[in-house]
Amino acid sequence: MKLSIVSDKHGNIVSITQPGDVGDKVSGIIKAGVEAAPGQTVHEIEVPRELEKVNLLDIHKGYKVDLKKGTLMKG
Repeated sequence: MKLSIVSDKHGNIVSITQPGDVGDKVSGIIKAGVEAAPGQTVHEIEVPRELEKVNLLDIHKGYKVDLKKGTLMKG
C-alpha cells in the first residue's frame, strides 16, 4: 500500500492520504493531490505489510517520516 504523506522538516506528519486505485475504469472522481507549504515535503511512501491494516489516524499519531530513507519510523 502506498501513502501520500506531507511532513515538516523534522519528519513530523502533517497530513496523510491513501490514493485510490480504480485501474483502467472511469471512476468519476477527480484526481486530486496535496501541496506542501514552505518547509514541508510531500512523500510517496510504500507502507510495510505490518502497517497495511493500521488506521491512518494511528499512523499519523504514532509515526514520523525518516527523511534520509523516505520510510516511516516510530515517532
